Amino acid sequence: MKANLRLFALTPESTLTQNIAKYLDVPLGGLARRKLSNTETVVEIQESVRGKDVYLIFSCFKDFNNSIMDLLMTVEAMKNASVTSVTIVIPSFPYARYDTVTRLDRCPIARLVADMLQSVDCDRVLTMDLHTPQVQGYFDVPVDNITAEPAFKQWIRELHLKNAVLVTPNPDGTKRVAHLASQTGMSIAIVHIGETDGRAAPPSTANSTISEEVEGGEGEEGDGEEEEDGDSEQGGFGKGGITLVGNVEGKDCIIYDDIADACVSLVRAASYLKSKGALRVFVMATHGLFTEEGLQLCNDSEIDEFVVTDTIDQTENLQCYPKLRTVDVAMIFSEAIRRVHNNEPLLHLFEL
Repeated sequence: MKANLRLFALTPESTLTQNIAKYLDVPLGGLARRKLSNTETVVEIQESVRGKDVYLIFSCFKDFNNSIMDLLMTVEAMKNASVTSVTIVIPSFPYARYDTVTRLDRCPIARLVADMLQSVDCDRVLTMDLHTPQVQGYFDVPVDNITAEPAFKQWIRELHLKNAVLVTPNPDGTKRVAHLASQTGMSIAIVHIGETDGRAAPPSTANSTISEEVEGGEGEEGDGEEEEDGDSEQGGFGKGGITLVGNVEGKDCIIYDDIADACVSLVRAASYLKSKGALRVFVMATHGLFTEEGLQLCNDSEIDEFVVTDTIDQTENLQCYPKLRTVDVAMIFSEAIRRVHNNEPLLHLFEL
């Protein structure tokens, strides 16, 4: 079966791409891109792919708007070269948080990305930890949404923590944290940070262990912008209240989220957990989109260690920010590609 498998990448130099090729024991195919003087791009496949099953790795997240045309042209070229199938491997799906219409002047960009990929007749999409599963519904072709949990579980085991709790930095991530907690035998806690428009956090209930600190106060004027799920580039340290559900006193806390960029909410949550008696605070996030300000904020915060996967290359950031660590998910992707190619179920990947 491996004889029919061909692996290509728009960023062959990335560590993730190189490791996927190594684990699969399949060389990267030749793919040339040339920029013309008028800024147009020419894509050339430098080997025969007739009758082959092609897996095309697309990890150009930080330059996505300029790279999407290269991807579409590459898939179209492969289809014209009579491939049997093209599977687009997107480690970090771009615009995944923009999956619904939150304002009348905004569109669900995730659906637009899905339509663009399907416009060139791709046969399958392989991605990791979509922000919301409904993005899969925008596609008419199969979408395999694998998880980084096996890599994070291994990292947690290496910490040898005796008394730890998994924390979700927003109520929407409770299902994600609860699933990982069931795999590791850890307890869970929930941190809720009030919206940036000044609304207070949910009221405490008699049946829950809740401690509350109001930093913004009811009635505070907002800036008119919505806070995106996870981090907010608009939010500040003085906006909204914080509510903690669960007990963290005397424990090591691991905050678990899918995306980290501006990191304001994550830093606020870490500081609040420390104020409630947490010994150490670690942060795990699948996709490290990181703004420069966000990385510096984390490095100067009470976060003890920040761990992300290599779905987005962190080579430069690792050299500048000592609290940052990465875990490798190339083995997970290579095993997923192997199983898809051999028509085997992917369920085993969730049980590692």
